[in-house]
Amino acid sequence: MADQERTESEGFYEMLWDCDHCDAVGLLGKSQRYCAQCGAPQNPDKRYFPTPEQQKRVDGHQFEGADRHCPNCSAPMGAKATNCTNCGAPLDGSAPVKGVQAPVAPAPAKKPRRWWLVALVLVLVFGGAFGIWWRCVRTKTVELAVASHKWERTIAIEQFGDHDKSSWRNEVTGNVSGMTCMRKQRTTKQVADGEECHTERHDKKDGTFEQVQECKPKYRSEPDYDDWCDYTLREWFKTRDAEAKGNGTAIEFPRTGLSAQAAPTMGAEREGARSKKLILEFKGGDSCEVSDEAKWTGYKDGQKVKVEMRARSGDVVCSSL
Repeated sequence: MADQERTESEGFYEMLWDCDHCDAVGLLGKSQRYCAQCGAPQNPDKRYFPTPEQQKRVDGHQFEGADRHCPNCSAPMGAKATNCTNCGAPLDGSAPVKGVQAPVAPAPAKKPRRWWLVALVLVLVFGGAFGIWWRCVRTKTVELAVASHKWERTIAIEQFGDHDKSSWRNEVTGNVSGMTCMRKQRTTKQVADGEECHTERHDKKDGTFEQVQECKPKYRSEPDYDDWCDYTLREWFKTRDAEAKGNGTAIEFPRTGLSAQAAPTMGAEREGARSKKLILEFKGGDSCEVSDEAKWTGYKDGQKVKVEMRARSGDVVCSSL
């Protein structure tokens, strides 16, 4: 969903300026290039935006470019002028006039910072972090003797048959029956809900400004409904685990009397996924689970092993093996 902003011109309006040489104020930036009271040329640096009540529209205005300062008398000349209409000087290489930034709402005043409170928070944060490290993370290196090896082997037992399930309609697959569905909220969706607009004023630097309205789409959240279905699915599903446990490094899977390739007939059973758990026990009661079987068998009973231990709790850091 792309947010496409829309910009619409509301027309051109005259800037205002105040005379440097007399007390004339609110002169028109485009129509009055010279002071109506004393005749002095307009100083473009004195231009400003009018209030909404003072705005005077310039109908049919064609923007040709920013005014330029006459290099001889500093009077503002139109972008297409070749010579100054005030003093006749050529305008080659003359600099453009400065623009006026539209006023923006002032930023809310910042509350004075309470540095002592910031310092206190930092002390508490760093003190807390150090405390956690000291009590929970800090380790020391110790030697522990291997006491024994323990192992567990598990085989999931699966049965072919009917069992109840629930899911969204588009997720239903396989041999299903007895499906009933109801409407239920699945997500939320964003729905177009008009526009948010604001008005801006852009100084064109030729004695006018353009008023534009900038708008972007506005959205609201609405619930998005879908079909939530209850049904019966006929497939292989896990019913129990067959387990075997023992000591030493000679390990074996439990004997189930089943095959992993049983035919899919009602009530048939087969072997499913296999898993293992290898445990290294140390003298003193500590133990670690080891995922690598070769590493697990590589440790011998009675062998001393360097490991990291939590300084505070005394727990073995098994990843240090």
